[in-house]
Amino acid sequence: MEKSVYTVRKRARKFKKLFEKISVNTLPWEINGTFYFLISYLKFSNLQGMAVLSDNKKEEAESDARKAHKPLFQFYRLMNHIHVTGKVRVSINDDFFTAPLALSEQVYSEALEEGHALIQSLYDKQTYFKNLYADFFAKLAELQKKGQPLTEEELELAIHTSASLEVLHYEIMRETAENTDCLNQWVKAMKEEELWDKLKQNHRVFYFQLLQNEENMRHELENLPVVKHKNPEKMLKLTKDKYRNFKDDIRKQELKDLRYPY
Repeated sequence: MEKSVYTVRKRARKFKKLFEKISVNTLPWEINGTFYFLISYLKFSNLQGMAVLSDNKKEEAESDARKAHKPLFQFYRLMNHIHVTGKVRVSINDDFFTAPLALSEQVYSEALEEGHALIQSLYDKQTYFKNLYADFFAKLAELQKKGQPLTEEELELAIHTSASLEVLHYEIMRETAENTDCLNQWVKAMKEEELWDKLKQNHRVFYFQLLQNEENMRHELENLPVVKHKNPEKMLKLTKDKYRNFKDDIRKQELKDLRYPY
């Protein structure tokens, strides 16, 4: 695949303008045995134009290049969306959950039980979120290593991952915002059991911030562009349907403006 990327990068220079840099999205889409790559032209990190080029000019067809644009656009826009929207949450260390859970298990106290269950529930969702994120990029790394192109399977995975992360983020925010009283009582109980000061300062700050940001969380929940539904499975399905047409208006305009095929 490295040789193909090198060939495509050389071809892409023909359509490059002054001061632009070429970025080759290294996982291609295959049509009729030919690999088609999505090329970005950037000036000072700002997107200036796109092209779809193959590593075999003799075998490529302009109609196939145009056909390849849709799945390539969809996949790479979704991949970027997953990275940008997920990177903050996946950066949260597990010990913000595991440390207080371990401490509150050291004593038996009914006052701690409800808060303990809440933190465990949030941790389970957080873990699922991180696993989905990691599994998605691990799959891409595997494709890259094997020199294989993208397929409908990877496109469907990108749709599923985007929707699942959005629903999980909403559920974590909702569960936290609706249970600040429970968290407050848990903090008080931790102090009464002389466990609170055993937490690291950054862990204590983490939970204080959750409590102080209740209003902001509720406001964010109201404005999240998520398809809300009482049934979680239905909510996920509707969100996946939304991502099947992710930024489709931009895609259609980009197709018209491609530097190649003309």
